[in-house]
Amino acid sequence: MPATLLHLDPGLPPRISPPHDLIWGFSGWASRPGARLRAAAVTVGGTRFPATGLNTVRLDAEAAQSRHGLAPDLACGFWGLATLPPTLPGTRAGEALRPTLVLEWTDGAREEWPAGTVAVEEPAATASSDALPHGDGPLVAIAMATYNPDPALFRAQVDSIRAQTHERWVCLIEDDGSDDAHWRDILEATSGDGRFRPVRNTVNLGFYRNFERALGRVPAEAEFVALADQDDRWAPGRIAALIGALKDDGGQGGAVLAFGNMRVVDGAGRVVSETFWPGLDSRHDSLDALLMANAVTGCACLFRASLLRLALPFPALGRIAYHDHWIACCAAAEGRIAYLPQSLGDYVQHGSNSLGYRRRPGLRLAAKLAASLALAPALALAAQSATARRRLAGPLHLLIGLPDAELVCRAAFAETLRRRVPPCGTAAVTATAAATATFLPGPHPGRRLLAALVRRGPRGRAFRGVAARLFTGLAIGRLTGLLARLHPPPSDRTGPAREQS
Repeated sequence: MPATLLHLDPGLPPRISPPHDLIWGFSGWASRPGARLRAAAVTVGGTRFPATGLNTVRLDAEAAQSRHGLAPDLACGFWGLATLPPTLPGTRAGEALRPTLVLEWTDGAREEWPAGTVAVEEPAATASSDALPHGDGPLVAIAMATYNPDPALFRAQVDSIRAQTHERWVCLIEDDGSDDAHWRDILEATSGDGRFRPVRNTVNLGFYRNFERALGRVPAEAEFVALADQDDRWAPGRIAALIGALKDDGGQGGAVLAFGNMRVVDGAGRVVSETFWPGLDSRHDSLDALLMANAVTGCACLFRASLLRLALPFPALGRIAYHDHWIACCAAAEGRIAYLPQSLGDYVQHGSNSLGYRRRPGLRLAAKLAASLALAPALALAAQSATARRRLAGPLHLLIGLPDAELVCRAAFAETLRRRVPPCGTAAVTATAAATATFLPGPHPGRRLLAALVRRGPRGRAFRGVAARLFTGLAIGRLTGLLARLHPPPSDRTGPAREQS
C-alpha cells in the first residue's frame, strides 16, 4: 500500500471552555504517490466540516516530500473551518474532543487521521478582589506577553508602567517559555510590586495564543484591559488618556476600544518616526475595513473588559494570525473605536520584533501588484521549475504562501464573528453580514476579493492595498496549482514512507 505524507498545521488549543464554540481554521497538506486529494474534511462528534480550499499550492511541502523520496507535488494543500463545541452532547467538563481528519484520494483510498485532542473544562477562576490593588479609579488589567526579552528594554517597559499616573492596575505577564536566565530577569525586574503577576508557560505557544492565555487571567473586577509588549515604553499618562477617550467619546458614545499614536524609536532610543501612522491610509471605524487591513496596534490600545465576552476564545489558527487584529475586529463589531492622534509612548523597533513598523509604500505597492498580476502566467510557469522555486523562494512565499495563510485567518475571524455577534438590529446585522461576506467560506473567493477591491466607500488605501495583494496572490496560486495538476501525480520512488507532523 502506498504511503501518505501528511502535515497538519498546528492550531488546536489544548483546552476549551464554555460559553462559545471555537472556530478552528484547519489547514495543511497531504501527498500520496500516484494520487491527488479528492476531498478533505474534519469530523467532530459526528459532524463533518469539509475543506473549502482543496489542492491549493503549498510550497513548504517540497522539502518533506524530497526527504521521503517523493517527487514535488505543489498542489497538495487543503484548508477549511471546523466548529468545536464545548457543550457537545455527552461531553462533560474534564473530557476531551478528538477531531478526526478524513482524506479521500483519487485512487479510491479513504484515510482517517487523528487531528489532536482538546480538553473541555470549566472557565478558570479569576483573582479574588482582596488580592487586587485598591485605590481610586477603575481597575485596569494589563496583559503582557513575554519571551526571552532584552533585559534593559524589559526593565524600561516595567518602569514606564510603574510610572503611570493611573495607579490602579494589575499587570498579568504571560511568559512563553523563556530560558532560565531571561525568566530570572523578569522576576527581578518585577519584584517588590505585587501588581505584577508573572506566570511562565511550560511550552512555547506563540504570541497569538500567549496573549489569549494572558487575557484569560483578567479578573472579573477589571473594567478595562490594556495590551503591552515586552520592549516598548509608555508615556506616564497613557492609561489615563485612553480611559478618558472611552469615557468622553466626543459625545458619540458606544466606543469599546481606544488606541493612540506612538513614536517609533530604535533600540538606542533614537527617533525613527514621530508617528506610527504616517498619512491617512488606514481606517479603524468599520469592521469592513478592519477585517481586510488592521489599523489598531495592540500595544497602543485599551478596551472595555466586557469585550472579552466576545473575543475569547480566539479562533484557533495554525498559520499567521495576530491578536490585535482579532481584538480590533471584535471591537468594531461590538461598537466604536476611538483614536488619539497624540503619541502615548515609544514603539521600539529592533531586529527581533514579531511585527515591525514599516513606512507605507503608497503607489509603489500598487505598481508592484499590477506588475505581479500581469506576470502571473510567467510566475506560475516559473514555479513549476525546481531551480526557479529555489531562486525565487522568498518572492513566491510573499506572493502565494502568505496570502493563502491570511485568507484562512480572515475566514476564521469572519465565521467566528458571524456566530458570536448577536442580532441587535437590522442595520447592525446588515453591516456585519456585509463585512464578513468577503471572507466567509464559499465559492468564487477571487470574485469576492475583486468586488471588495473596486467597491466604493471610505475604507482607506491600506484596505485596497491588502485586497489587491490577496487577489493577486490568489490568482497566481490558482494558476500555479492548475499547471501543477496538469502533470500526472508523482509516484513513489523509494518505497513506502509515512509521517505525520
